[in-house]
Amino acid sequence: MVRIVWVMSFISTLFFLPSDAGETPPLVQSVCQNLVPSPNLQKFVDKLPRPKNIYLSNCTQLTLGAYKITQKLHRDLPPTPLYAFGTSATTATYPGPTLRATQSSKSYVRFENHIQDEQPMFTVDRTIQWANPKRGGVPTVTHLHGGATESASDGNPDAWYTAKGEYGPAYITQNYTYSNVQRPTALWYHDHAFGITRLNINAGLAGFYIVESPPEEKTPAWLPTKQFEVPLVIGDKQFFPNGSINFPSIGDSPKIHPNWCSEYYADTILVNGKVWPYLNVQPRKYRFRLLNAANARVFELSLSDQRLSFVKIGTDGGLLEKPQNLSTVIISPSERLDLIIDFSLVPGCQIFMNNSGAAPYPDAEPALSPVGTKSVMKFIVNNRTKYPLKNHIPIPSRLRKPDPIISVKDAYWRKAHMEEFDDTQQNPIQDLLNNLTWTQPVSFYPVVGSTEVWEFINFTPDAHPMHVHLIQFHFLNQQSFNQSLYMEGGCSLQVPFNLHTNNNNNNATTSCFTEEPQGPLPNQIGWKDTMLAFPASVTRIIIKFTTQDGRPFPFDPTLGPGYVWHCHISDHEDNDMMRPYKLVHNSTKH
Repeated sequence: MVRIVWVMSFISTLFFLPSDAGETPPLVQSVCQNLVPSPNLQKFVDKLPRPKNIYLSNCTQLTLGAYKITQKLHRDLPPTPLYAFGTSATTATYPGPTLRATQSSKSYVRFENHIQDEQPMFTVDRTIQWANPKRGGVPTVTHLHGGATESASDGNPDAWYTAKGEYGPAYITQNYTYSNVQRPTALWYHDHAFGITRLNINAGLAGFYIVESPPEEKTPAWLPTKQFEVPLVIGDKQFFPNGSINFPSIGDSPKIHPNWCSEYYADTILVNGKVWPYLNVQPRKYRFRLLNAANARVFELSLSDQRLSFVKIGTDGGLLEKPQNLSTVIISPSERLDLIIDFSLVPGCQIFMNNSGAAPYPDAEPALSPVGTKSVMKFIVNNRTKYPLKNHIPIPSRLRKPDPIISVKDAYWRKAHMEEFDDTQQNPIQDLLNNLTWTQPVSFYPVVGSTEVWEFINFTPDAHPMHVHLIQFHFLNQQSFNQSLYMEGGCSLQVPFNLHTNNNNNNATTSCFTEEPQGPLPNQIGWKDTMLAFPASVTRIIIKFTTQDGRPFPFDPTLGPGYVWHCHISDHEDNDMMRPYKLVHNSTKH
């Protein structure tokens, strides 16, 4: 839950002279959710960059390092110190290069850590658990988000390593193998180090990973490709006048957690590492692959001209069965969207992509969404296109075959309670899952090949984007409930017995639910690896612990350090809203 921490007014109005790039201005007190505003920057003056493509080979290992760099994020800002991925210090960029793999063809990536800082770029709160290398340095470990990956290559938070050669307790290797058995889709890779994921991602350690169809499968003629396929990494940051990132150094509850901020919301929107960029486009269809790489901000995106809409063709796990024509799309942290916009309807116009997402979501604190967060980027549409005929090929009404219906009849049901704990001033100090921390023993043991229904029961005031490693899943349904009555012990959240078979007895006879199970919202349709779970609601997902097409994994998923499920508000994840799970070959454990 968000609480705006108010301190003496002079802290937020101090004037700081810019210092050398990479140094934090002296005497700054960066207070959680009351940060000094960014410098006044002009919008839409920088061209949208496109991250470099690196094509992964089935036979060759790519070495990708994490480096400390500086990079211009706006025309009028000095270069910003960042951590970034690249094949060398000179090629490293924020966001990192787009890695392109081929479906069902293995790829091999070695991740290295070349960050020589003695401490992470932003203040580490040492009252929460984190990697804490004895010899100092910046721990990193890379997770392929959405990948069907053996656990030794999954980027377990405890598999971190430093440039000094120190390793976490789950470390096995830095040579990762990706099977790429999921459907063609856009994934992303990012840092996942224990307790400092929020710091390292905000510092720049993130990039797209796109699984493409095999060459023998012809790309549909209606689908924009090459220069008309544009990746968009969206997020928010706050800046000091010297170009460095303003990240909280004083937390929500300083007496308990001096530096941890429950949710980082900033006043400036970046796309592909540029502040409010513009993109010149032809009057034709474009395909946009969107990633929300923000710490906590949920985006509700729209276009400034009502003649235009988003045609949503895919989500986290690939193409939808049917396209959706939407005026607004919702994307929470770590989710991806596959969208088509037809600019042929507005030749010669300037079109703005805007944001109206509440922060926190869905109940807003207006101060956390200043005017700068309402703009995302600008499209400048040319009058003519070089490819007029191809643009008229319609998007089909069905994009792929329907998925087989997964029955809940024999599914194993799990409850995942989401709880917030506050200090005596009602400031948040921790969010937990089933009242357990990351370091407590594994409690979920799914059986390989089995089907399970997970119920995310949200007792907190905020929506949480819940992510499950290894697999893609489907939304089942959701129900709101009377939280106050439940807390008083006056009702039950028990699902009716006929919905599943491993129902637990419950003495309460009155149902807490205030409605019948509801179907999916537009942003909950399709294959997902991250699902936004709303407050005072039970959000149910159905998981089959196989590949997307129902076949066994091409590796043994029971080996190695295991997998993770967590909230992808990275500020929550770092403060124990994350749990391990282990797959097993039999049902001796659940």
